[in-house]
Amino acid sequence: MKKRFSNPAKEIRFRSLFENSLELILYQNEESIILDANPAFLKLVGEPKENVIYRSYNDFLSEDVESLYKEKLEEAFSGKTVRFDLFTSQGNSEPRHWDVVKVPVVENKKVVGVHMVARDNTEKVRSREEILEKNKDLQQFTYVVSHNLRSPLTNALGLVDILEILEPDSLDFQSSLEHLGISLRQLDQVIKDMNTILSIRDKDGLVQTEFVPLKGVVEQVVENFKKDLRDCGGTVQVAIPKDFIVKANKAYLYSIFFNLLSNAIKFRSNERPLQVDVTVAINDGQEKEICFSDNGLGVDLEQAGENIFKLYKRFHPKQSGRGLGLLDIRLLLQKEDSEEILQQQG
Repeated sequence: MKKRFSNPAKEIRFRSLFENSLELILYQNEESIILDANPAFLKLVGEPKENVIYRSYNDFLSEDVESLYKEKLEEAFSGKTVRFDLFTSQGNSEPRHWDVVKVPVVENKKVVGVHMVARDNTEKVRSREEILEKNKDLQQFTYVVSHNLRSPLTNALGLVDILEILEPDSLDFQSSLEHLGISLRQLDQVIKDMNTILSIRDKDGLVQTEFVPLKGVVEQVVENFKKDLRDCGGTVQVAIPKDFIVKANKAYLYSIFFNLLSNAIKFRSNERPLQVDVTVAINDGQEKEICFSDNGLGVDLEQAGENIFKLYKRFHPKQSGRGLGLLDIRLLLQKEDSEEILQQQG
């Protein structure tokens, strides 16, 4: 025997769901006037219920999505359940990714209103984007590493075949042995590069952060390059207040500035003495900005594009290097929930 619920019981169940749901729920008429709003929506827009009811939903939307919402509302009033995704702010909230469903309410075969249910999908979308980005990075990483492993390995195998038929005391044997050593050292370097990158990538969620005086870290890096700077006639100006503190992993922070200063010295210009400046600021959004600049050879950012952060990509053929420094810096910054901004001057 099926149990039938009375209308009051149904109303109680509905109101309980309406009031306690973490999803945003609105009831609207055909003109998009809000006739009811649940606490989750009121909390998001930061308004009491009396300031929301009988206002147009457009009052809480950014202008760029108003036409889309109007179109979907019209579809719902035609009797269809409508579902769509979009990225927008609501009220004074930050823009978020929303999974939106509009459900028509039918009485006597006529649509009398529409319930809108919006689920915050932001973390899910971000996770998906991160996975896609990691897969893209992994594909590029696999291709580059396999290419760079193949060359020294092929050379080494070829040299082994030659050594097997040469007399050990011959000049050709000694020459081939030397070239074999070079190929094996190249192979060893590629493997070390792989370990460096993977050791950073594999530490998701394991990074220990602390409040670090930035000036001390930068000065420690400069001290370690004191001889190199003296030999090339370079100078480093560190304009950081002693009380400028950042929350970060100290070892990662040191590695970032170590790579930056190492690159600055390696890719300095022969036409002028090296000058490096490290400054800090707090922007309008109260975010801390750290600027590292030098007057070295520079890179054509328009031409380099995203290749500037890719493994084994180099832009100054006359200088030794493997294109690993900037990739390390990007990976370390990502671990610190920070980002890099490159600017070309001059």
